[in-house]
Amino acid sequence: MIAALDSAKAVVFDFDGTLVDSNEIKWSGFEHVFSEYGGRIAEIRAYCRGSNHTIRGDKFRFVCEQILHVEYTVERERSLHERYAAYTTEGVARAPEIPGAAQFVRRMNDRPTALLSSTPHAILLEILGRRDWLSMFKVVQGAPVVKRDWLERYRAAIGCAAHDILFFGDTAEDAASAREFGCEFVRVGVDIKDFQNLLRGV
Repeated sequence: MIAALDSAKAVVFDFDGTLVDSNEIKWSGFEHVFSEYGGRIAEIRAYCRGSNHTIRGDKFRFVCEQILHVEYTVERERSLHERYAAYTTEGVARAPEIPGAAQFVRRMNDRPTALLSSTPHAILLEILGRRDWLSMFKVVQGAPVVKRDWLERYRAAIGCAAHDILFFGDTAEDAASAREFGCEFVRVGVDIKDFQNLLRGV
């Protein structure tokens, strides 16, 4: 892994679960906004946690139409988005970082660094601003985004080969995006010992 980092010409990071310990906050947000449907929470939880990179609006629609069998009206859509954002944005902005993550990202300032997240773009910028992390990344991209396609556009923009990019993420979807794109990938949480060594500068 250290050799891959040394040879990387650009480094891309996922956000939730990779740099901040916030996955549980994001997952519980869906349970919060559908809490009135207590008898279906287990099914809602299983779907939302198993569809990590499905954008939240599509999750809301699926839960309403396919699990709860209620109409996904404009008013319901607006209410769900507002309630979810109110519940999660503050929590993620205050969530603990993965120990050493911010320092590690700042050490990458000799090469292009990007943040690639499934969090809606405007909310992602707000969270980064509140954490004073905006200056850590040369490029920030939130949802809506298809990560594999974005990685290809990013590669073309900075003028390197796919294998010159190192992508840090924490989910199977991140791993699949990297594999389909053709870049090096470190799965935080699986390769955690190696990642911790990198954070410590070993």
